[in-house]
Amino acid sequence: MDDELQHIKSKSFASVVSLLAQGSYAAVLGFIAFFILTVKSGAHLLGIYNTVLATLSSFNYLTNLGLGAAIMQKKDVKQVDLNTAFYIQSTLTILAVILGFYLTPHIFSFYKDLPQSAVTLYWAVLISFLFLSLKSIPSVLLEKNIEIYKVVIVQAVENTVFYLSIIIMVLLGYEMMSLVVGVLARAIVGLILIFILNPWMPTLSFSWDSAKRLLKYGIPFQGNSFLALIKDDLLIIYLGGAIGLTNLGIVTFGKKYAEFSIRLIMDNINRVAFPLFARFQKNKKLLKKSLEKVFFYESFFIFSAVIGAIFIFDSLLKIIPGAYYDKWHLALFSFYFFSLSALCVSLYSPLINFFNAIGKVKTSLYFMIYFTILTWLLIPLSIKIFDANGISIAFFIMSLSFVLVIFQAKKYLSFSIWSFIRPNIVAAATMAGFLFVTRLVTINILNIPVLHIVLSVLGGGFLYIYIVYLLKGKTLYEETINLIKLRRL
Repeated sequence: MDDELQHIKSKSFASVVSLLAQGSYAAVLGFIAFFILTVKSGAHLLGIYNTVLATLSSFNYLTNLGLGAAIMQKKDVKQVDLNTAFYIQSTLTILAVILGFYLTPHIFSFYKDLPQSAVTLYWAVLISFLFLSLKSIPSVLLEKNIEIYKVVIVQAVENTVFYLSIIIMVLLGYEMMSLVVGVLARAIVGLILIFILNPWMPTLSFSWDSAKRLLKYGIPFQGNSFLALIKDDLLIIYLGGAIGLTNLGIVTFGKKYAEFSIRLIMDNINRVAFPLFARFQKNKKLLKKSLEKVFFYESFFIFSAVIGAIFIFDSLLKIIPGAYYDKWHLALFSFYFFSLSALCVSLYSPLINFFNAIGKVKTSLYFMIYFTILTWLLIPLSIKIFDANGISIAFFIMSLSFVLVIFQAKKYLSFSIWSFIRPNIVAAATMAGFLFVTRLVTINILNIPVLHIVLSVLGGGFLYIYIVYLLKGKTLYEETINLIKLRRL
């Protein structure tokens, strides 16, 4: 029994490490592909690119029904259960693809600025879902056996193929076709690799009783993700038609760069934090200590990265060759508001994770409903008032709801968020003052963007770390060691 437990712990640790590595790798590679796309192409293609990613995510949701989760939670899984889930999902996927082909002319009437050459891309997305449905059961079986690192290998290879296809073909001048090749290559390579790592094949068996049991669990489970689909992916699909793909590309540019640091930092820290919160949920002292660590280290990195970017981003655009600034300066307004929104999001995102970890899933669900409704109320209204720039303004207004999330979290645990992040706030404010003066001298007086960037990064970074060290002293080092120890628990 002890050997089995140790084996599970070892596999779980490998899974956590591989998930974090894959998340960081995919984020960096995706960022590089995004950057090259913005250098070689315009806002219109970027709008199409973002819509394609949202469509991929949406179709994946609509053909899932939580069957994978149902198999995961089922203690004894039989071959007939796997076959049943496979045939249900395959049938739904085929029907969705047929419907997708039928809707082709309607898609082009909705996106009025979509070129006819994009029909190939749309069909490639539909075909990729056929491959996606074939790899779902082998992937779920690997996760159930706590061999997530194998799934991560597949995801890493898929992302590499997808982004490298885009990077190489965009550099060669094949803009739209780069997305077509990337989508299809990713799907085919992922399917082949998953069957190499876990060669599972369905047999000719189907059980209605098994189908009822799987759907009874899977549909409600998938319902929890439905709100995220409406709030994020369907919003992007809607915006492409509402403001045009070119304007969507400009907004996407600002949002992607503004949120890169929080996606890379916050998502990975939250993944590690979840098991900590869950483990210590009965021990208020350790739970509070874990929450403090998460808030401190998350804000330590995010505050400096976001505030620094606000001051130097336009200078970065100016030093990139190829009239990069002229092409993308319209996105600066959105970038600034999305950056302010990112700061506020970093103050409540760990708490949503906290609610789920301590069993308060309904609380996080209620907040998801709240944010979804607010999204669809504010964004269309903001677009009418401020045009495309209204999207970033709406996001910033919504992010101010972090106050409500903190207030609710205090009902479950007594804590002071100010005490958690005070050193980082003081350091960030001091750094902002330094960056303001630096910008005044190097840009307004000297007009030397490169000097502005160098002095801001080196001077601002040093000042930020120095202020935090002054306020935290030796405890900064001690808390880092404690955090590492907590991760090993």
